[in-house]
Amino acid sequence: MTDIVIVNWNSGEYLFKCVQSIFRSTNKSFVNKVFIIDNNSSDGSLEKINHNTQIEIIKNPENRGFSKACNQGFQRCTAEYVLLLNPDTQLHPTTLSDCISFMHDRYDVDILGCQLLDDNGNITSSCSRFPKPARFFSDALGLAKIAPSVFKPALLMTDWSHKESRKVDQVMGAFMFIRKNIFDKTGYFDERFFVYYEELDFSKRLAETGGITFFNPEIKTIHSGHGTTANVKSFSLFLNLRSRLQYASKHFTKMGYFTVWICTFCIEPVTRNIFLLLQGNLKQMGQVFKSYLLLLKNKSIKA
Repeated sequence: MTDIVIVNWNSGEYLFKCVQSIFRSTNKSFVNKVFIIDNNSSDGSLEKINHNTQIEIIKNPENRGFSKACNQGFQRCTAEYVLLLNPDTQLHPTTLSDCISFMHDRYDVDILGCQLLDDNGNITSSCSRFPKPARFFSDALGLAKIAPSVFKPALLMTDWSHKESRKVDQVMGAFMFIRKNIFDKTGYFDERFFVYYEELDFSKRLAETGGITFFNPEIKTIHSGHGTTANVKSFSLFLNLRSRLQYASKHFTKMGYFTVWICTFCIEPVTRNIFLLLQGNLKQMGQVFKSYLLLLKNKSIKA
């Protein structure tokens, strides 16, 4: 059986469609409980949910961030497996049965990811590698965009087709099928990450204990990819940059952290705006400026 944790923040119709896919007849029998942690949504997305005994909704009085909300759900889970699921996903008819069957056969796998398809059925990149300071440096210079055949991105594995099964460093938290007992080894998400990099940090800690994360493209889920933080782009970029610095502070040497700091504050603002200028996207340049202004004003950038 599986417990499912969904963090909701103004997800609109996506949350309704997600829950519908969970309770279609072929998936329902594999569900123990669905925990919807709502971070003070104001769009009425919760009102569309058809309540039943398998759904538990936890309403936070403010937006507590993704990590804290996930942990609220994780701590309530009692099933053998926990599925962390984004509200903008929809399970295929056999998604849960396929995951459970695979995990029963592969006792060495601790976290399982599946192939995520967009609304048009196209495969999307959903696996990441553990970053290194040098790759953040090449990303800051835009080298992965200019010469993708030579330079690999620091994180998201856009250089790989996602068509083969393989061990990976991290699978996207939009769909993360987890053995519940690994929380005993790793603890829960680090709540100092408000959003972004918390799954990477969690996977890194798991790997350091010898745990395995695996990607299986034979199992599929729709991921529309319309994250709610995308609606506030400048704030979203600020949160991403801050979490990057927190991750670097936690997992890199002092020199590695300094490299990421230089990339973040000195190099990347220039290259981001050059690319946007070449694209004629002046409005987005304003968003970037706001993001870095927020980052400069923020004092809590270390983990």
